[in-house]
Amino acid sequence: MPRHSFSMRVFAARIVTSLVGLVLFLYGMIAAFSPLPAGAPLVILGVLMIAGANPAARPYIRKMRRRWKWFDRLVRMVGKRGPSSVRTVEKETAPDAAGDNRV
Repeated sequence: MPRHSFSMRVFAARIVTSLVGLVLFLYGMIAAFSPLPAGAPLVILGVLMIAGANPAARPYIRKMRRRWKWFDRLVRMVGKRGPSSVRTVEKETAPDAAGDNRV
């Protein structure tokens, strides 16, 4: 199989994952106004999916987790119950993760 088809497959998978993450994020924002508390976990899951597909988003998520402890708790909750790819992103964006330059 030529290398070109693999890179296109990876690119397509990243696009699809980002779009699904965006849909979950938007649906979670809408669901946040409903009486059921389903909005926040959907928003967090969508953000983690976007970060999984786009590593450039991970430093921003780390900053958000460091700034807002409630956001960090929700990310940990979703990461604990999510699939392995979401758990990986949760661990990589932890405020105390290796590579963090804050002292």
